[in-house]
Order: sequence, then C-alpha cells, then structure tokens
Amino acid sequence: MRRPLLLLAVLATACGLGWHWTHPSDLRIDLDPRSREVALLFPAETKGRRAAEAVARALAEFTAPDRRPALREKISRQLARGEERFAVGFIPDRDADVRGGTLEPSAGGKVMPGLARVQLRGVPHGYLLLHAAPAQGLLEAAGRRRWLGHALVEAGAQAESATIAVGESDDGAFLVATVAFAYRTGDEAEAALNRLTEKQGDFEALGFAARPGTDRLTRQTKLLVVRFDIETDLVLQALGRR
Repeated sequence: MRRPLLLLAVLATACGLGWHWTHPSDLRIDLDPRSREVALLFPAETKGRRAAEAVARALAEFTAPDRRPALREKISRQLARGEERFAVGFIPDRDADVRGGTLEPSAGGKVMPGLARVQLRGVPHGYLLLHAAPAQGLLEAAGRRRWLGHALVEAGAQAESATIAVGESDDGAFLVATVAFAYRTGDEAEAALNRLTEKQGDFEALGFAARPGTDRLTRQTKLLVVRFDIETDLVLQALGRR
C-alpha cells in the first residue's frame, strides 16, 4: 500500500515561525472572490525543477473529477507560456478560474495573506503558493490522496486557513514545502502543536521533530508551520499513481 507523502519525509519540523516575522503586506490577486482555494504559480521558477509540472497538475484535485483533465491541460499550457506568474481559483461546483497577466487589482479580487510571501522566501526555488480559507477543502483533498498524514490533517482541522509554499532543493533531490495553519487564538495553535508532538517518532501518523521554544512561538503568532523535505523521486512516484 502506498504510504502518505508525509510519511516519506526525511525531515519534518514544526515551528510557529522559523524565520523572522515581518508582517508583509497581503497579496491581492485578480480572481473571483468566491474562490475557496487559490494557487499562485511562478513558471520561471519551474524551469529545471523535476517535480514542478506534476505538482502543478495535481492542483486539479480541488475540482470535480470530470473537470480535472481540462484543468490539467490548462495548467500545462500556462506553464509552457512562461509568463511571470499565473493564478488558479477554485470555486465550489464551478470550473476553476485560470488567469495570467499582472494579477494585481487595486481593489476586489481574492486576497492571499502576507504570510505567503514569507513562506515562498523560505523554500528554495519556490514555484507554488496555495492558500485555502477555510482549510477544510485542502485537508479533504490531501487526506483523500494521502498526501498528508492523519496527524497533520487532524491538527489542521480547527485552523481558519492553510497556506502552502512549494519549491525544490538546488540539486533537485528533494521537494521542500511548508504548510502554515492559522488559528483564531494562540491556545488553539498551541493545542494543535501539542497534538502533533504527542506523535513524536510515530511514523504511521507523522515523522516529526519539534524545535525547542516552538510552543511559545506558536502561541504568540497563532500559527503552526510545518516543513517537509521529501525525496523528489517519491513525490513523482506518488503523483504518477493518481
């Protein structure tokens, strides 16, 4: 039986924020504001990255099964065009909204939190940002395809939103991703961290290591951020079986 990608991580570290918190400005994207999940892709950063196209095409899992083939083709065409960036908005019970261009309206559109900028800087060769508010749709898709271990799905169940940044190591050997869950209160964030640390060393639930002081930082920021370094070959193998 194929194991969740999370369980194949060679490193999984949870932290409130392992980098300096600078409160960057939010990203406003020219997408239908009804979008529940929003993806922002950077084609230039995908060049030479081994898993980039497979990861991008996997975004179709946020649509209904009959809509997935068409969306995968759209994503592949957008990547080939080589624009600076393009966005995909996922509206329940509708076709995904795919747009290129400047993507920065002065008003309206869909807002991605400034945390996403910090996360993208925190992964090497970052080429994908994904934001989900509420987080439940992302967790359902990730759990259905066994991309995340059940411990992390459970820890994120109470989060108001989830933001993912994806990149790859310089040598292409590892896919590097961070998942940030935002909670309403510091108590909720710390409780989620505690649920994860209870699974320390339990690879059936989550291969996990928490840094000293993580609980204080998690409570202060109301954020739980988990980093994964996963062998690229394993990512390609798993996505190829979709």
